Amino acid sequence: GCKRLRYVLYEAALSLVGRNSEFKAIHKYYRTRKENPLKKMQSVVAIVCKVIRIFYVILTKGVDYDPLKMMGDIRRPQVQVA
Repeated sequence: GCKRLRYVLYEAALSLVGRNSEFKAIHKYYRTRKENPLKKMQSVVAIVCKVIRIFYVILTKGVDYDPLKMMGDIRRPQVQVA
């Protein structure tokens, strides 16, 4: 793909991780999950993909941004208390 577009998307994701609490939580989850934790750059690239999907849905379906729905997309293993 376009090198400049990748750079701009990466920088935008870094800004989101630094300033937005929902994206900061997603970044922390990706970095600290028990199975297959990601390195910092891998996590930011995963967030770039998520941002692209969010933009696509907002533009095609005309829905509003919902942080609760975005956070609900992350599948976390449920801890069962015996």
